[in-house]
Amino acid sequence: MSDFIVDNNLSFVGLQETKKEMFSDALLRAINPSFAWHWLPANGTAGGILIGIKESLLEFVGCQNFKFCSTSVIRNVVDKKVWRLGVVYGSPYEEGKQEFIDELNTISDNWDGPMIIGGDFNLVRNQKEKSNGMVDHY
Repeated sequence: MSDFIVDNNLSFVGLQETKKEMFSDALLRAINPSFAWHWLPANGTAGGILIGIKESLLEFVGCQNFKFCSTSVIRNVVDKKVWRLGVVYGSPYEEGKQEFIDELNTISDNWDGPMIIGGDFNLVRNQKEKSNGMVDHY
């Protein structure tokens, strides 16, 4: 991943399903030493989110973790504009889907500025979006 960040000149990254409860400083420096990091710990061996921003360009103003989402308020160093980055890993199980959708609603209701949300939503609109064509209709 370190090469991917450098080769693509990324300013921020968001990784989901890290399956890690914590990240050592040494591991984060190995991924990219010029990035600042924030994470949502995994729940056992499931989930986990890692957000990184290039410190020469961006700074964390604040971070908030939910069960399925991690959001960061970020300030551009040069123009001081503030925006929000959300990384999500939606529940793969039916019983967690409504809670995940409620979190998405909370994230968007509490912010008026520009926002980027990405990750694995684990949601489909219709059967054609499923790679195996199987949709559980619980």
